[in-house]
Amino acid sequence: MADRQRRSSALGLVPARGGSRTIPRKNVRLLAGRPLIEHVLGAITASGAADRIVVSTDDEEIAAVARSAGAETPFLRPAELAGDDVPGIVIVEHALEWLAAEEGYEPEFVLLVQPTEPFVRPEQIRAAFELLVERGADSAITTVEVPRNFHPFHVRVADGEGFLRFDRPDDHAAHPTRQSDPPRYAFGNLYWFRREAFLAERQVEPGRRVGLPIDPLSALDLNTEEDWRLAELLAAHADDPAR
Repeated sequence: MADRQRRSSALGLVPARGGSRTIPRKNVRLLAGRPLIEHVLGAITASGAADRIVVSTDDEEIAAVARSAGAETPFLRPAELAGDDVPGIVIVEHALEWLAAEEGYEPEFVLLVQPTEPFVRPEQIRAAFELLVERGADSAITTVEVPRNFHPFHVRVADGEGFLRFDRPDDHAAHPTRQSDPPRYAFGNLYWFRREAFLAERQVEPGRRVGLPIDPLSALDLNTEEDWRLAELLAAHADDPAR
């Protein structure tokens, strides 16, 4: 990495609460023989992009697994910040404020990855960080191109009687082929942002943002049992699913 990147402090932050409605105890459930959270922690470690890796959790078992994978758990998240209705912004704020107040630690950059992104790769983490710094941006995310059947020009909405219509019928008619669709991008699997920009805007994509295109399969987010079954299939055909 460039000298500027080596001099800048960077925190890898992984939020992992104990509760989960759709996949019970998912953050420590075994995927390819390892607790789910270990896949993300391994990728961050292998990337070499973060000076520290901190897991924000309310759960002692998750904390123990995180520490065994080389991450830090300098605090346990308060119970009031561990509900499924707590915005992610609040979780990031709590971690950054605790580290600043208790340790005087204020990194210039923050990497945010959810444990439910087990196929994130070290090279994606590094490349997104390098793109942020090279472009002088405030934030960077990985992206996947939205396929035609999900493109905003071709989605449908239901009217009050349950009948479907195109949400944007004129755009749908004007773009009859996939090649004619202007590209649209969805979130991939990680966020990088400058700490000060986050605190100023309370957004994980603050200011000027850039996007790094990635393989859609590496952006699989595990939220349902169907997602988990797909992840098991992908892991069974990968040499190392965390890489």
